[in-house]
Amino acid sequence: MSMRHKKAEIKTQSLTMMILVIFIVGVAVGYIISSKNIGREEVVEKTVYQTLTSIIEPSISSSKNLSILLDKDYYGNLSVILPRANKSVYVIMYVIKYDPKDPMDPVNTLLNILINLSKRNVDVKIIVDDETYNSYPETINYLLSHNISVKLDESSGRTTHTKLVIIDGKIVFLGSHNWTQSALQRNHEVSVLIYDEDVAKILLRYFFNIWSNGRAVS
Repeated sequence: MSMRHKKAEIKTQSLTMMILVIFIVGVAVGYIISSKNIGREEVVEKTVYQTLTSIIEPSISSSKNLSILLDKDYYGNLSVILPRANKSVYVIMYVIKYDPKDPMDPVNTLLNILINLSKRNVDVKIIVDDETYNSYPETINYLLSHNISVKLDESSGRTTHTKLVIIDGKIVFLGSHNWTQSALQRNHEVSVLIYDEDVAKILLRYFFNIWSNGRAVS
């Protein structure tokens, strides 16, 4: 083999080796960059997850005036705040299920609080849907027997699915909780507790609009 051919072969081998090295380096750099990005994505995902879990902790406050009440937290808060009412308690509830056979039923506790408040001259008014009137007449009878004002909405053809409690014109419970033992103790439910007179005013207008057009029960 001539010297010229040997030099050409060496040059070709060197070029091939250089290309191979560049390829390997490129793959390595790409892997490193990819690994860093994956790490960043994991950090971001972890941060978002932590934020979400902090939002759904029971009774956390998203502001000074609003708290999220999950499941049993609704009854835990309402049963403490409700007895402190001084002026008024206005309730709209799709279903209120009084159980005369179970003195430990949380609904019975709430109704007895309302009865005691009424005896202290706190203005107590309740609007229920026909579902309560038709399915749980013992609820209506119990409230009326203790001089609690109760009305249905304006028509049996209309459903009032609202679950609302307004206390002293400034405290609001609003959400998915009916006043049934299952809703207060077992179901997955979400409501909010709001301390805001402006919000309460809007909901008071809503309440009295239904109340003024509502049907009296006896």
